[in-house]
Amino acid sequence: MKDIYEVLRKKQAEQAQLGKQIEALQTAAEQLRSVAHLLNEEEAHGEGAAIGG
Repeated sequence: MKDIYEVLRKKQAEQAQLGKQIEALQTAAEQLRSVAHLLNEEEAHGEGAAIGG
């Protein structure tokens, strides 16, 4: 039979690890949004120049 406190410690460790992973993914998502915004601006300027040229 498993020790309930050992199971609890393992689950808490897993929860902490998942929390760190979630924070890392949120940070990456924010950075990607910034880059995507810049890429969209570049595409808009590039299309305008191609049409006008």
